[in-house]
Amino acid sequence: MKNVLTIVKTVILIFISIPMLSCSDSSSDTIDIMSPNPDTGQNPTDPTDPVDPPTSSVQVTTLTSLKAADGLAIDSNDNLFAASYGTSKVYKIDANQAVSVFIENQPGAAGMIFNDQNELCLARYNVSDIVKISDQGVVTGTLVSNVPGTIALASDTNGNLYTNNNTIGTITKIDTSGNKTTINHTIINNSSVTLDGDNNIYVSDYESGKIIKIDAQTNTVSTFTNLPITGGIGFIIYSNGYFYATAITDNVIFKINMQGVATIIAGKKGVAGSVNGNGDVATFNTPNGIVTSTDGNTLYVAQHGGSGAIRVITGF
Repeated sequence: MKNVLTIVKTVILIFISIPMLSCSDSSSDTIDIMSPNPDTGQNPTDPTDPVDPPTSSVQVTTLTSLKAADGLAIDSNDNLFAASYGTSKVYKIDANQAVSVFIENQPGAAGMIFNDQNELCLARYNVSDIVKISDQGVVTGTLVSNVPGTIALASDTNGNLYTNNNTIGTITKIDTSGNKTTINHTIINNSSVTLDGDNNIYVSDYESGKIIKIDAQTNTVSTFTNLPITGGIGFIIYSNGYFYATAITDNVIFKINMQGVATIIAGKKGVAGSVNGNGDVATFNTPNGIVTSTDGNTLYVAQHGGSGAIRVITGF
């Protein structure tokens, strides 16, 4: 009897074991996947906290209080010059930040640029001409006359000068001998002109924020970018592979790459002020004139609003 019971128990155990082994084999993959904490011999990694947006590397400071926002230029010694349309004056801010009147009685003083002879070329909007001024602040001659609506000045790699004709939708090119050539485009109320390293011309539309490109080889006109503004583009400049533009009514400064992609590097859109600090905290009040230092690492921006100021932007 004992032998019979032993045999029965053994058979029962065998039948019980077979389905258990079969179940274990067929579901082993599922068990491994569902296991929430497999034993890897290492402690689980702590969850990562959300990363805050990086603080802007751009810094904005104030160089001096000065109401002269209608054109900026910089000489080879990094002396800064600022034109005041309203007072018909050009001011000089030297390396020690000393401010002085460089020249007076220049009706409609606007855009400026230094030529290869270190003469300051000044666009006089009210007189429709461009004059040359010595380093002593004396007018030495008229570079060109009868250029209506001249505001901004730019030059190409060959020393030719360009000015926008704000009232008639053209560009005037002045060669090194003083000869004029008219370049047609489609923007009547244009606010500025600049050239890139390949001598392509760029013209800004004051009202819409559009910037057009005029090809240096074919004179083909195309849209380069449309800046997202509510109105009032000031000066545009080119330096070291980028463009920079002031938005007068939006109170911001744009940086634009060669593909026409624009970003705000300083200022708070729609907020007027003179707060210094990081680019995303700083505020501007109707910025207009803009120029870079000779090495291209510093931007100077002239703002008209408030008591007027020359602002400095670095880290862009």
